[in-house]
Amino acid sequence: MEEDEESLTHPLLNSLSRSTSNNTSQVAIVGSSVSPIESLDYEIMENDYFKQDWRRGEKIQILQYVSMKWMMCFFIGLLVGLVGFCNNLAVENIAGMKFVVTSDLMRARRYTTAFLVFASSNFGLTLFAGLITAFIAPEAAGSGIPEVKAYLNGVDAPAIFSLRTLFVKIVGSISAVSGSLVIGKAGPMVHTGACIAALIGQGGSQKYGLTWKWLKYFKNDRDRRDLVTCGSAAGMAAAFRAPVGGLLFALEEMASWYI
Repeated sequence: MEEDEESLTHPLLNSLSRSTSNNTSQVAIVGSSVSPIESLDYEIMENDYFKQDWRRGEKIQILQYVSMKWMMCFFIGLLVGLVGFCNNLAVENIAGMKFVVTSDLMRARRYTTAFLVFASSNFGLTLFAGLITAFIAPEAAGSGIPEVKAYLNGVDAPAIFSLRTLFVKIVGSISAVSGSLVIGKAGPMVHTGACIAALIGQGGSQKYGLTWKWLKYFKNDRDRRDLVTCGSAAGMAAAFRAPVGGLLFALEEMASWYI
């Protein structure tokens, strides 16, 4: 009777005792490795020390910071446009060579050989794009727009803007488009522009020792986000040759925190 009364007066004792005896690790249930994805802090700590330091700064330093940021935006746009031009040039030459060889074989009435050449070249190009993506930089898979949007909204995944990812993105997109896959170049160019802007914003690639100390102004999440936004807009503009379209794309799709 005493045990029944105790269970009635304390109905949660049994459940608590059962829950405390569970020694199963929640990490073991989900997975032993911790997720490498981190969050970014875009807020500026505007305290008294920050305001005093900003007031003590000379006008030449403030002017240098503003002018450097505009120069970096111009340089990012120029570099992304150059990469887009090289992408188009490479795709046109590879696809044109494939078309010329296939057309010559068909004019010679060697239809089976023409089909084999066309199919094998497409298979080789797509296989090459898939292999370098799978074994060198899996972060370069897909269009890249979801990764860029996630970063701009505060989610930092590892190696999405690395130099290796940039290389695989450029070479893989050229190979995939040249291999007659039904894909576009807008998404890869957005990711390419974001990679270029992120690498420039952090002063280069620290892994390969390609860094520049004079870019110390932009080694923070806030400025890097602005540069990545400019890079994504430049990528869209280079893909469609539409500067205003790239700007509108960045405002509507990427830089949603301004709205």
